[in-house]
Amino acid sequence: MRPGILFGRRVWVLMLALAAPSILGIARVAPAQIAGTNAQRMEAIRQRMEQGQGLYVAKSYQAAAQVFEDGYATYPYSAFLFNAGVCYQKLSLYDRALAKFREYLRVDPNAPDVSRVLDRVQALEAAAAAAVAADGGALDVAAPDAGEATDAAAPDAGPPPPLGPDDEQAMKSLVVVETEPPGAPLKMYQRTSPTAAAFVAGVANAGWTEVAATQSPANFTLAVGRYHVVVDKFRDYNLSQTDIDVQAGHVHQFKANLSQGEFMAFLRVAANVEGAHLYLDDKEKKRPEWGVTPHGELVPAGAHAVMIEAPGFKPFTTNVEVNHGEQREVTVTMSRVDYGIVRFHSNTDVSISLDGEPKGDFRMGSAPLEFKAQAGAHQLAVTSIGRKDLEGTIEVPPGQVLPVHATMIQKYPRGGAWMEAVCGVVLIGGGVVAGTLSNHIHDEMQADREAGTLEATDSRKTAGTWLAVGADVAFAGGAVLLGLATYNFVKDPLPPSSTQIDKPSEFDDPGKARPTARAPLRPRGLPERRAEKSPLRLHVGGAPAGTGIGLGARF
Repeated sequence: MRPGILFGRRVWVLMLALAAPSILGIARVAPAQIAGTNAQRMEAIRQRMEQGQGLYVAKSYQAAAQVFEDGYATYPYSAFLFNAGVCYQKLSLYDRALAKFREYLRVDPNAPDVSRVLDRVQALEAAAAAAVAADGGALDVAAPDAGEATDAAAPDAGPPPPLGPDDEQAMKSLVVVETEPPGAPLKMYQRTSPTAAAFVAGVANAGWTEVAATQSPANFTLAVGRYHVVVDKFRDYNLSQTDIDVQAGHVHQFKANLSQGEFMAFLRVAANVEGAHLYLDDKEKKRPEWGVTPHGELVPAGAHAVMIEAPGFKPFTTNVEVNHGEQREVTVTMSRVDYGIVRFHSNTDVSISLDGEPKGDFRMGSAPLEFKAQAGAHQLAVTSIGRKDLEGTIEVPPGQVLPVHATMIQKYPRGGAWMEAVCGVVLIGGGVVAGTLSNHIHDEMQADREAGTLEATDSRKTAGTWLAVGADVAFAGGAVLLGLATYNFVKDPLPPSSTQIDKPSEFDDPGKARPTARAPLRPRGLPERRAEKSPLRLHVGGAPAGTGIGLGARF
């Protein structure tokens, strides 16, 4: 790129800035056409901004750029554009970085840091030209394919131009300032010297520079640092002022109640349970809930009682004291209750006992049987008519539902074994009778032989022989049948009854979808089927007209 072209482009952008009809620093905000309450939209913007900042700090630049791009598509604030450009610059994707910074200047031509951004654009254009020359005139600056590594820099592109003294602080933040009533004149001051004394309105403040003068409501895209906002006297209202400490990649909201002459405080509550119910100064729950975690809103300064509830967790109450203009975040760790719910289902009608105590019956076609149990290991016993009994150990998780499905197997039929046993007993009994009769005939014939009266043709001899043979056959057959019966009584080719323990789930919440705990417990017990410091800069007017939004803040 030739220097003359760069200079001409720069003058052109500056001329647009001077010709803009709006006063430098004014950022009038119209209601946004995005679903949800102001607090919900603010929370969505905050989460998007902080997600991108976290990915950037973790050096996942491509993923961070995509988060910022999506953020701008939904919430068109220029902080998202600038941050996406920084990510593409880190990836040495110069065309994309240049496009974002140029769009940043187009969206906010009155930005006080326009000269710094133009310097950055010029450095990127020079780096892109050098990379093209080093690559023989063909530099591929397109985004990587979806299947390729996304955080690697373009090949042979060289190191990206420097971002500033501290890369991790390069991300800008969105700050919204509102007043009640709106339309009040406000001024934004930036601390330019780290040793500057606290700002005092109405006097000369060494080390502080006025960077914007506008009317409320206004939104600002700010770099890391300390700022001071002053709402001048307005109608019959007195002056209001507060300090603003801006961190990288955050969203902040400030609102002055001019009737009180003070800025309201901002309170945000987060917990280890997403979607927990929040009640502010309402322990009796007589009013609708304040929100669900994480949630933040502007609140009057002073003491507040925050109560948090979630199914499966112990209610938590804490007291918070917030000062005028303070941005406070409270993070709560909720503990699970000491019991769980067993949700039982089976393939047939069954009766269930836990630790020897009956818990009820499950009937086919009905809803699963649910019963409460202390968290920990328990002995489960399941019985069903004509089915094999089931016994085993289950581990009930605290504050969660444990789904248990029993597969009850039919008992192996024993009718054949009983028939064999009866026949065997009959044969042996018949053998005993035949043997007894044979022995009786033998004894009679022996007595006659000794008396000399036994005839050679006596028919008792044949009868006794057949009775003896029949007895032996009956004994042998009976023994075989009884052996078969014993084997068939012992043999069982069918598998035992079994259980499938599914992943525990959260307690049902009748008021909304189930809350999501960050670290769900896994079941244990019965066998289970297997069935994620740069120079201070100020940007004013981040959102185009008609896309503004009431926002919240977080430090």
